[in-house]
Amino acid sequence: MRDLLYVFLFVLVSTPAAMADGQIEAEYRQSVMKSIGGHMSSMVTILKNQVHIQDLSLHAQGIAALADVAPKVFPEGSDIKKSRALPDIWEDRAAFDEAMNRFVSAAKEMPGAAASGEMSQIGPALSKLGKTCKGCHDNYKSE
Repeated sequence: MRDLLYVFLFVLVSTPAAMADGQIEAEYRQSVMKSIGGHMSSMVTILKNQVHIQDLSLHAQGIAALADVAPKVFPEGSDIKKSRALPDIWEDRAAFDEAMNRFVSAAKEMPGAAASGEMSQIGPALSKLGKTCKGCHDNYKSE
């Protein structure tokens, strides 16, 4: 068992940092973005089908919390080949950051709208959030 631990530590320490970091960052980014997509999909399903209404706030809070993380998951060096993230993210960082800021702002509005229970607030907030997601996907994600 001790030998196995030494092998594990050796592999961990000897992995080239630059190669591992970009791959790890990309994998983390993909997980975060899937989580955001899951919350978005859940909110749409809830509202479209009028089911599990009591869970709307939970998903709105989840997407708002992940909005704090999302801008940080596109660091330099994480533009790996097996990713649908387009090079434009890193080539025109200012435009990407603006798009990400619009997402963060819209995501932060969602919990208040959901908590209101009023479709007159929920609908526009979800629509605004969806447009920010679509804007990034259209410009910065390959299909």
